[in-house]
Amino acid sequence: MLVPPPISFSNKCKRCGLRYPAKATECVHCSNLTDSETEEMLLHKKSAHKNTANIGKLFFYIALLILIGTVLISA
Repeated sequence: MLVPPPISFSNKCKRCGLRYPAKATECVHCSNLTDSETEEMLLHKKSAHKNTANIGKLFFYIALLILIGTVLISA
């Protein structure tokens, strides 16, 4: 039987707003970046999140069409 990994607590960075491990002394995402590089990194993460959400919506609509199709065929 698999045991889940222990919960690791995290801190929220005041600069970029992302979470990082509590054991780290500074943010692992933005501590070595300039302000412009941090903004670019955040835009990239938001874009990736938006694309993932769009894929989720697509799968939902496909599942809905399959459900409607099976209801119509069985009726």
